Amino acid sequence: MFIKTPESGFHYNKDGIAKIEGFYGAKYMGYWATKRPSGQWNDTPVDVFYQPNADLSKGHSNYFGMFVQNGKTYITDAKSAFSEPINGILTDDGEVIVSRYRHDCVVKGDYMIDGGRDYTRSSGGKFVNVTVKDGEFVFWGVE
Repeated sequence: MFIKTPESGFHYNKDGIAKIEGFYGAKYMGYWATKRPSGQWNDTPVDVFYQPNADLSKGHSNYFGMFVQNGKTYITDAKSAFSEPINGILTDDGEVIVSRYRHDCVVKGDYMIDGGRDYTRSSGGKFVNVTVKDGEFVFWGVE
């Protein structure tokens, strides 16, 4: 099983992603919703990166998000993007499709999933739970 990581992000193109990876020694994980301080999921995703050598003693996490708002670039802690399991649908070729944020409707052949982290609407396929450990997607609970 696998999740395809998009080549381009939500906020950055392929070249921008490569520059961020190189500058921070990080790995691009895709664009994902993060949580607000209230605990609700943000409607707009951030481009999430895994940084294996984060300085945890300074309160940093291994996951950071980059986004652009009103023409300015921001960086944020993105550990909340993977703080809860992600719902996925297993397709015939072994790809697990996921909805990354609210209203992100993903269709592959006869399979569909929508709702991001707020709700799940789907058709076809078997449900798969996805978590992330050390920058890698882990699959479990195939129904």
